[in-house]
Amino acid sequence: MALKCVLATRRVVAVKAPGVRAVPVRPAVRRAPVKVVAYRDVHREEKICGLGSEVVNAWFKGIKMGPEAARDALRADVDSTVAYSSHQVLRHHKGQGLDYVLQRIAVGHEMMDLVSHRILATAACSLDDTFFALVEYKYKSKVLGDERINVGYSVMEMDVMYDDTCLKVMALAERSSLSPDDVAGLASLDSTHRAGNATHFPEGDLADYPAGLADEALLANSRAWCLARSSGHPESVLDSALDPSFRLWDAYGVLPVLCDPDRRGEVDACVVKYDQVQDVIRSTKDRYDLKCKVIDSAVSLTKNVGFTHWFSRAVNKDTKAVSEIEAVEVDVFGADGRLKDIWMFRDPIDVEIEMLQGGRQGFAAAGLMA
Repeated sequence: MALKCVLATRRVVAVKAPGVRAVPVRPAVRRAPVKVVAYRDVHREEKICGLGSEVVNAWFKGIKMGPEAARDALRADVDSTVAYSSHQVLRHHKGQGLDYVLQRIAVGHEMMDLVSHRILATAACSLDDTFFALVEYKYKSKVLGDERINVGYSVMEMDVMYDDTCLKVMALAERSSLSPDDVAGLASLDSTHRAGNATHFPEGDLADYPAGLADEALLANSRAWCLARSSGHPESVLDSALDPSFRLWDAYGVLPVLCDPDRRGEVDACVVKYDQVQDVIRSTKDRYDLKCKVIDSAVSLTKNVGFTHWFSRAVNKDTKAVSEIEAVEVDVFGADGRLKDIWMFRDPIDVEIEMLQGGRQGFAAAGLMA
């Protein structure tokens, strides 16, 4: 009989409320004086990353071979009541149970002829047992029926139940590059961009974890990014958090605020660079009252990568319309801990939704929401 974990007070990643947590200092770092905020349990994080990676590999096995090929592995690693959610710009999916997860895998199998996948980075937070993975996958589109090999990316976030009797995934949230079917519903893209439009992850900046850096220093820079985008806080907090080579990437490759339609197809068509980003944030605050909260964050044990899941409430100052926006971002750090890249799957804001649906095709949205 399969073991069923009982989840009493643990929150679910799809519905959990924003909150601030203490962040640990990496135990291997020795500095004087040392202030330990909380102990980072490396063994625990390794176990969680091992479990999460197994689920990722089973997921993509199911996409390649069909959902039944993934059933046994997922049954072993995922709770029978697992909560699932995904955000795909304008299309969101939410459900519960292993069979629902397998249904979502079946959709991927029907749409993609998977060529390969590889996990680029993982991270776990031992304070609340959250797992993140960044995955690159290559596929041929069954929808388009051509032989072109497309590249896509997925960030998977999992809530894990880990105690003396149980190690199971209780919730799984996914954000991925848009499929041809997803893109077909976006009015701002023409038929030439129905596939292969993913914004490539800047893998050239990926490296081993910077020696001598504490996790708190890295996560403080990630939190500064969220703080700077909140009304009442200066953008200048980013001066010490961002590397001069910093780039903000729209991982979806379609958000009107971050993408230049005249340069679509170029590597940096959906990039905001260091010398522009504070102006973009400032312009956003001129139009919106903003409040950004970090929901979850974790730093890789082995790579110069962190993951941040944040929530933002934006109130349009003119229309008073309220947008509730979530994003999951991959934060790439330099050797000194400053942010070199934020590669971000973000929900669209109100004017972007109108543009993507065709309501404001001629509207100039530049300088609205980083």
